[in-house]
Amino acid sequence: MDLWATVLLITVMTGIMGWSIVPFTTAVTWYCDWQDGAEINWGLDTAFTVAVPFAWLFSIFEIILLYAQ
Repeated sequence: MDLWATVLLITVMTGIMGWSIVPFTTAVTWYCDWQDGAEINWGLDTAFTVAVPFAWLFSIFEIILLYAQ
């Protein structure tokens, strides 16, 4: 697997998982809650926003590295 295939894979996976838009939309929601004085829960929403795409990319790269011989 060459460099450009890796870059393409990262681009496709981040597009599918929505890394570009999900943090923006949740930041807007959290800002509005903060302005209203609501308690902000940084729990599962933040964890899944960060962890799920990372877990997908990590597992795919592990498979690529194991079978790239």
